[in-house]
Amino acid sequence: MTLPDFSPLTFTAIQAALNAGKILTKGFGTNYEVSTKPGRQNFVTEFDKASEACIISFIHDRYPTHHFLAEESGFSHHSKEDAILWIIDPLDGTTNFARHIPIFTISIAAYYQNEGLCGIVYQPITQELFITEKGKGAFLNENRLHVSETKNLKDALIIASLPYDPSFVPLFNLEKLVSDSQEGAVLRNLGSAALALAYIAAGKVDAFWMYHLFPWDLAAGQLLIEEAGGVWNSYGSLPPFNLETVSSRFNSPSHILASNSILHPHLQEFLIPQQSG
Repeated sequence: MTLPDFSPLTFTAIQAALNAGKILTKGFGTNYEVSTKPGRQNFVTEFDKASEACIISFIHDRYPTHHFLAEESGFSHHSKEDAILWIIDPLDGTTNFARHIPIFTISIAAYYQNEGLCGIVYQPITQELFITEKGKGAFLNENRLHVSETKNLKDALIIASLPYDPSFVPLFNLEKLVSDSQEGAVLRNLGSAALALAYIAAGKVDAFWMYHLFPWDLAAGQLLIEEAGGVWNSYGSLPPFNLETVSSRFNSPSHILASNSILHPHLQEFLIPQQSG
């Protein structure tokens, strides 16, 4: 299949991801320093930083007035204009990377105000390149994607990536998740939220549920799912992706449920806390 006529923004994101992927591939499995950030099991390596610097430099050279929100360097703005915001996770799955487990990704997305324009999720070890652009569909390399058509929970494969801090996970929801698994659903935890969301778009898995994710974990994957015909909910307090709220959103995690449209109502009823009143 031939890819659509993507915009220059999308091609820029693709090349930035491929460039950063070379850095991660070269570093994977070597000896490097691993330091910690606030929180449990929250690691960073020199390759997180090198990948992020590579991505931002590449995009900034082409779009010097654009803004950036990146996991390691935070929010940076290069003009007073209401410009496009690039949301970047240079290494999603650092714990896997640090322990030489080959499951990690690069996530890059461009947003204008609260609308996703394009998104890339790249797994450099398997060379899975997920590409999406608003209104043009979602692709894995050159293959168009669509979410799964799994109808019954007993046949579902669910990625349930629980956060490292148990205080973020209400016991009620854990009990519901266990109840789902007892009905036959198979549970997995990849260690990379961006890859999990991309796998939903590709129909490789049927649903994803996780507490306490940040914008760089979600930005590309959400658009992939939308363009592949899937459904997602963000619940909890979460400001929109625009420049007025970006500094608060940087520190505002959200909770995500994503799936195909058939399973979604049941999973939403089970896993998302119901608002009282």
